[in-house]
Amino acid sequence: MTKIRPKTATRGRPRRTQSDTAEMRARIMRAARDLFARDGYEGVSMRKLAVAAGCAPAALYAYFPNKRAVLRVIWEDVFGDLGDTLRREIVAQHDPLTQLHHLLTATIRFWLDRPADFRAIFLIQDEPEGPLGTYFVDESSVVTSLGLIRTVAGKAVDQGLTRIPDADRVTRICIAGINGTSLNLITIPEFDWGETDTVIDDAVTTIINGLKAS
Repeated sequence: MTKIRPKTATRGRPRRTQSDTAEMRARIMRAARDLFARDGYEGVSMRKLAVAAGCAPAALYAYFPNKRAVLRVIWEDVFGDLGDTLRREIVAQHDPLTQLHHLLTATIRFWLDRPADFRAIFLIQDEPEGPLGTYFVDESSVVTSLGLIRTVAGKAVDQGLTRIPDADRVTRICIAGINGTSLNLITIPEFDWGETDTVIDDAVTTIINGLKAS
């Protein structure tokens, strides 16, 4: 009589659980944020990222095909969080210029709370992959976040509250102003800017006052 041998366990590493996958992905993203902020885009390789994340290079490629894909997820995550923050800021405000003041202030504070994310996004020039590629700034979460400022700017223009009758121009002025303020406070900390709250309020108030209709 032929004996049936019991099946032995398959050799090799155990299958990754969904929790394991999420944990490793989060670890990679944390390492990427730090490396991009410290070394810039060109200074980071997939091998260096794998070492920082504590995984083999081959394992890293199972999560992301290249470092631009990593950077894209950072953009998506960060601008998703920014959008959530800005939506909370305008709920209780009714006057468009007051809403705009709160949005600009909240955006600067958001970047000051997350300087590594600011560096990873604004100090790295995005380059599309191939002639048909798109910029990150043209993609959903980024457009949604910046679109909140554009929407409120449009309301202010429609109500005749701004001296510039063009919502796109008003939006560009606002974004340039808040990004410039954030950039200076984050990248030139050795300069005596004074109290951070005062700098933010002065910058935003100057932008809003400069936009107001006379």
